[in-house]
Amino acid sequence: MPHALKALTLILFLLSSAASAQQFYRWTDEEGNVSIQSSIPPEAVSKGYEIIDEKGIVLKVVEPEISEAEKRARETAAVNAEMRRARDEELLKLYRSPADVDRAMKTWLSRMDMEIRVKNNRIRIKENEYNTLQERAANQEKAGQEVSEELLNEMDNIQLEIETYELEIREVELRQEESRSVFLRDRARMVELWEILNNEPWVEPESDD
Repeated sequence: MPHALKALTLILFLLSSAASAQQFYRWTDEEGNVSIQSSIPPEAVSKGYEIIDEKGIVLKVVEPEISEAEKRARETAAVNAEMRRARDEELLKLYRSPADVDRAMKTWLSRMDMEIRVKNNRIRIKENEYNTLQERAANQEKAGQEVSEELLNEMDNIQLEIETYELEIREVELRQEESRSVFLRDRARMVELWEILNNEPWVEPESDD
């Protein structure tokens, strides 16, 4: 028999043997029991299964199906993990230790305190201006005169300025509270990162007070 014909015969034989090899399905039911059969019930397909040969060798693994809610949950978890990783990198670039976070927080919050003090000083100045105008209005009334429209408008404008400053102060205070929360959260994470990198617990420095 020519070599080419022998090779072709061998290939056909192997293909025939492979095709005739019996395959089985192996899966675990809801009660934890493992089943092996030549076919798999439809209700078990979504749970995931394995295709094995007669020797028990795994030929293919079919993963369990997941719901859309589970897919979204996994995607959300992956996004959160990536955001956490990116934030960790940023923290390690900004700070060397939790003590650096403390110093940065103190500096940042002090700037906001200064901003609030400046606006409070402006309020006091405007209040003094208002009191002066109010005294002028009272003198006009005592003299039997009608308070001028110009004076009343000027007093209204000052009141509006004071209210604007008070609103701005509240906005600064809100930003200050938010900033403090962010710094404290970053500090807690920085403690964890420092301990991981240094393989030892973080010890709080002694207070200067």
